[in-house]
This record gives sequence, C-alpha cells and structure tokens, in this order.
Amino acid sequence: MPGVDITWEPNAPDATLISDDLGRGALALKAHPSDSDQRTVVLRFDLVIYSVMTPPNDEGLNHHPLYDRGLKGLLWLGVVRDSRLVARLRPSWSPVADRHLQPMHFIAALKECVVEVVVANVDVFRLDGNTREACLAAVNPDGPLQA
Repeated sequence: MPGVDITWEPNAPDATLISDDLGRGALALKAHPSDSDQRTVVLRFDLVIYSVMTPPNDEGLNHHPLYDRGLKGLLWLGVVRDSRLVARLRPSWSPVADRHLQPMHFIAALKECVVEVVVANVDVFRLDGNTREACLAAVNPDGPLQA
C-alpha cells in the first residue's frame, strides 16, 4: 500500500470529512506540529464515489480488514491497489459517470478513526481556518480556492 507525500497532526488531527451528491469532497486536518506552514491541510477529492469515516481508532487498527495488506505500516495517506471496494462499487456508478474512469481507493488511519474514499483524483491544499471551515471552502463552487 504505497503512500502519498503529505503529513498532518498525528495525535489530534481534528479531522473533518465532507462529500456532496455532485462528487465533490474534502478531508481537512490540522498541520503537523513540525510543519512550517500551520494552515489546515486539505485533501480535495474529485468525483467522489465513496467516502467514510469509521472505526477503528488507532488502538483497534489491527482489526481493520486492510491491516495486514499495508495499513499496518501506513503513517499518512495510502493508496489501496487492486481494491475489492472499487471492484464492488463499479457496477453502481452513475450512468452519467465516465465508465472508463479509473478511481482510486485512498485510506488514512487517524487517531480516532479510519477514513476511506474512492475518488477520481486528490489534490492537496493549505487553507486558512479550522478544519471545518477549510473543508467547506475546499468544496465551495462559488469561491476561489487559496492554494
């Protein structure tokens, strides 16, 4: 399970996950304490097919189905290769969606939960505000995104 080069506050990320029915989504987290840029870390997702923030927390992570398939050593954001979740979701994609789309299954083990998303693309931004404000700003179609 390869990782994506981004870090955040590991012990109190104050994570906020949002997705809408237009396929926009974002995950916002506090910056890592050693990061020189203390603005909120925002992962913005395009064409969200699936998003969930669910147990287990870090103490029960060994019970997650992907634990022995790479989640065990994952520190930040990982990509699940040959994802069974992607295969299971493929028949239910909207008929409007591009059938040739190659969605990716991303996973992040946070302090209090695991976040999993199946999306077409992820971009990383830094935004001002707390995690809730930054998350909403990232998916706001009416406002410019501050990189």
